Amino acid sequence: MNAEQIEHPDQERELSVTQARDHFSERVNRAHYGGEVTYVTRGRRHQRAAAIVPADLVDHYEELLDERDARVAAERLADIESGRSETVPFDKVLEEAGLSEELGR
Repeated sequence: MNAEQIEHPDQERELSVTQARDHFSERVNRAHYGGEVTYVTRGRRHQRAAAIVPADLVDHYEELLDERDARVAAERLADIESGRSETVPFDKVLEEAGLSEELGR
C-alpha cells in the first residue's frame, strides 16, 4: 500500500490479495469505523474479485434483495390467483426432466 492511498480518503482503494492479507486488520477497521470500501484484486490485470465493506452496507443490500424477492413473490402469487399463470406439481417437473426415477419418485 502506498502513502497516496492512505492520504486521500475519497480515492477508491484497490489492493492485491497479498496486500489485503498483509493489511487485513487495518482495512477491516477502516470499513467498520470509517465506512471505507476496499476492493481486493487478483491476477495480472488486477481484476476486482472481492471487497472489504462495512457490515451495515451488506445488511442494507440484503434488505433490498429481500424486499425485491417479496415483491416478485407477491406478483407471481397474484398471477396464479387471477388465473394468468398456473402451477405445475413438482413430481411432474421431475418426470418431464427425466429425474423422477433417479430421485426415487
